Amino acid sequence: MRPTGAASGLDRLRRRFGFDHNALRRDVDRRQWMLGVALLMLFLSLAPPLCVWAGGSVYASGVRAERREAATRHEVGATVLKVEDMRSGRKVTVTWREPDGTARTGSFTAFHGGNVGQRRAVWVGPSVVTDEAPRHHTRTIGDTLTVALGTAMALGMPLLGLYLIVRYRCDQRRYRLWDAEWVRFGTRRIP
Repeated sequence: MRPTGAASGLDRLRRRFGFDHNALRRDVDRRQWMLGVALLMLFLSLAPPLCVWAGGSVYASGVRAERREAATRHEVGATVLKVEDMRSGRKVTVTWREPDGTARTGSFTAFHGGNVGQRRAVWVGPSVVTDEAPRHHTRTIGDTLTVALGTAMALGMPLLGLYLIVRYRCDQRRYRLWDAEWVRFGTRRIP
């Protein structure tokens, strides 16, 4: 009866990844295993610092953008004056009154335009009019995670590609060795 449970599963995993002293393993198997472990160690040593560096710079930039937009933009109720269809979206021209009573006019590109005369909330600042609220912290976190995972993938994909090329070459060598063994076995005389 075969043992079951976590211990036997870990033992199978250990043997599968080559951490055993199997006398039937050939040199080509050992070389492939050593290269795989070396590439894995290279990935594990480079990926965390690169992900932290890239993610940290994106996070810092996002937090600066959050603070800048929160400090310079405020929400106003505006009236749509004109809607022009464009290739991508619509150009919406709006008018609004500042808190001091000054009338202002501006335009922005929106994908869900409006109708002339419609009231809508817009965010305005010294040089911007938009229908998007200032940047939220959740967007900063999402951008940070996306960049960190993208960095890990950008580092890991070439290493994985290199390993797959080496594995293909090792498989070809293994097949040639197996064929040679079968030929040698087939020429033996049986007493």
